[in-house]
Amino acid sequence: MKTSYPGLLTFIILMLPDLQSQAQTIVETAVTDDNLFFEAWLAKPIDKDYKFVLFNLNTAEYNFDSEETIFMSYTIVSYDWIKGFGPALGTRLLKDRAVGLGGVQYTFYSEKFFITTNFTSEIKSNPDFELFSIVQYRPKLSEKVKGFFQGQFSFNFNAEEHLFSFQQFRLGTDSGLVQAGFALNQFQFGPDWDYDIQPGLFFRLEFK
Repeated sequence: MKTSYPGLLTFIILMLPDLQSQAQTIVETAVTDDNLFFEAWLAKPIDKDYKFVLFNLNTAEYNFDSEETIFMSYTIVSYDWIKGFGPALGTRLLKDRAVGLGGVQYTFYSEKFFITTNFTSEIKSNPDFELFSIVQYRPKLSEKVKGFFQGQFSFNFNAEEHLFSFQQFRLGTDSGLVQAGFALNQFQFGPDWDYDIQPGLFFRLEFK
């Protein structure tokens, strides 16, 4: 699938009005020497008791050399059965392929820490599996500024072999609405774990 900057810009413009109406929304862009990344995710309770939570993640990755953009949309609805742990159901759309997901999720948050982790299986015969996690830490640096660290991890495999994994690290400062700093994206592909590493910079907005 070939696309250009206007295609990626259209994706961003269409996403923003809907995202800003959500309970908690993250909009981020990161630039490396090879790629331009865009990511938007939101977390929103969908009942008054905060038992059911919607988590939606949308990404676009534009490669400067191939001029190709890869889109991914990932949606999970989880139920807090006991202390942040419970069942989860959702969908994933990647490269025009949509599939249902089922699994378990754990979420924890405090003033400094945020952790969400889920393990899901595709709802089909011979499914692929994914272990996905986001970890954030925000130590206080001053009255108005916090440090910001985030790790985002995905490990994808089936019954026979490793398929694809990534790790995204962010290290910078948090001034409330804006977080910015250094980015590091790592990828591993296929059963031989072919490796790619991409350092860069990130800028993000966080709406609450």
